[in-house]
Formats: sequence, structure tokens, C-alpha cells
Amino acid sequence: MRKVNLQQGTIEKFKEQFPTIIEGSRDFTLVASGMSRKVILNNGSVLRYFGTSKQDCKIDGAFIVMMVQREIDAYIEKNGIPEFQEVHDVQNFNLKKIKQVVGKKFPLMGIDINACYWNVAHKLGYISDELYERGVSKVSKMGLLIAIGCLAKRPVHKVFKDGKCISTHFDDVTYLRYAPFYWNIIRYTYDLMIESFKVIGDDWWYMFLTDCIFVDLEKMKVAQKFLSDLGFKYKNHLIEYTAYDGYRLDWFDFKHKEKKQMYVFGRDIHNTMALENINGAMRSPLHLLKTKIKETKPSK
Repeated sequence: MRKVNLQQGTIEKFKEQFPTIIEGSRDFTLVASGMSRKVILNNGSVLRYFGTSKQDCKIDGAFIVMMVQREIDAYIEKNGIPEFQEVHDVQNFNLKKIKQVVGKKFPLMGIDINACYWNVAHKLGYISDELYERGVSKVSKMGLLIAIGCLAKRPVHKVFKDGKCISTHFDDVTYLRYAPFYWNIIRYTYDLMIESFKVIGDDWWYMFLTDCIFVDLEKMKVAQKFLSDLGFKYKNHLIEYTAYDGYRLDWFDFKHKEKKQMYVFGRDIHNTMALENINGAMRSPLHLLKTKIKETKPSK
């Protein structure tokens, strides 16, 4: 029988077809990860399912996931798999300064890097100029995040025999092949945020959330220049801290016109900096990030 590799549709289509697959094929392997399902039949044929038909869950540009993986494969072929270190916290807070302004109608500026992980992937040479430009011009912010996030997936393999699942295991081989690229992107972004604290200063820096720095309005241009000099573009938005009980921090986001809250206990930037100094701060060579991001071609 001729082997086939077919895109069958969405997750909903998979759920609809799965009983038929069990009844008709009996022996096969199901590979599940996030928004994807892959059925590998005994004859080598593969049935693929990706995404969802739900209107509020559709991801514009999710097609780019496989393109990123192919370029990572090409990188590995040429350079091998890089070393990596996982990052366990991507938010830090200057609690001393926050206590001074909380509840006082004191506006702060949030400076949010545009498509940060996508840009860092390009700067590190993980994706080509062509794919980079296609991503920023054709794909939604969420689509780009998913494309990078999928590098850290650890697929689940379920082996079916006579229509029954006889074994389940995680695919650590896939994880160890692609996850180093994901964690290096996260690591560079984290080190960038830590460096922003050093550049802007303890008296004007309030927190970072993933790829967004929050600073005193007086230091807004300093923060913007710091990011611009590294080739990043950004968006600005105002917030005000409204409450802090020693464990949770509340603020009002003027851009989204909503209240937000985050658990901050044990996540003070000064504790992080002490740990960074012990470990030899700035493990990632930030000077490598000084390459300017190319201007993207306008969409046609």
C-alpha cells in the first residue's frame, strides 16, 4: 500500500475521525502535542491534524510552526544542538520602589518589545531573513508566539494494539532536539530585562513582565533608547499600581482598561541580582544582540 502524509484538518476533525481510526486501523501510534495530533499507521502513512475550528481560538499564521522547525533542523545540520539553561521565572519586581508609589495615582510607563521572541530567534540566527520577514508581515502576534513555543513541546506517544492503548510515553528525543533553541530565546530575553535594570537604575525601574519593562516616566526615553540601540521596536502603555499586600500586586492597565494582579512574593529583583552575581551574571553575551533588526517589507 502506498504511504501517504495527509493534513486531515483540525483537532475537532480528529475527535470526529478517531473512533473510525480505532475501528479501521486497530494498530497505530498517536502523537499528541498542544494543538496538534498525528496518527502514524502501520504502513507508514501519517494523518495530521492541527489547530481548531473554534472562532475564538483560531490562530492566524499557525502554519509557520513547521517552517520554524524546518529551519531549526537546518541550523542543527550545520551547527549542532546548542547548550541551554532553563529559565524558571520571567517576571521580577522592584518591591521597594513599588511600595513607595502604590495607591498614589503615580503613572508608570510600560515599554513592550514588539514580537520579542521572534526577533531574538532571528538575532540568534535560528531563523532566516526570509522566514523572519514573512513572520512579521504575515503572521499574528499569537501565531509567532506559538511558533516559538512549539520548540519546547514534549509530545506524548500512545501506542495502540488491536484498538486499545498499550503504552504511553513522552518523546524526550524531540524535546532535547528543539527545546534548547526555545530556552536560549527565553534566556536572552531574560538577560535583556535584567540588563535593563542595571542601565535604567534602581530608583526608576519598577518591574519586568516577560518582555516588557515598567519605568518612571522620567526614564522612559532611557529605556526606549536601550531597546532601540539593540534593534528592538516597542509599544508604550501606562499603568498605575493600586494595591500590594506583601504577596500580590494589583495594577490598572490603561491600554486594556482593566485591573491586573500577579503573585510577587519572593520575586524581588534584588534577590535575583544577588543570585545572578553568585552565578556570574549575564551568562548570555548580550553584545551578540546588537545586530539591528532589518526593516520588514510591507505586506502586499
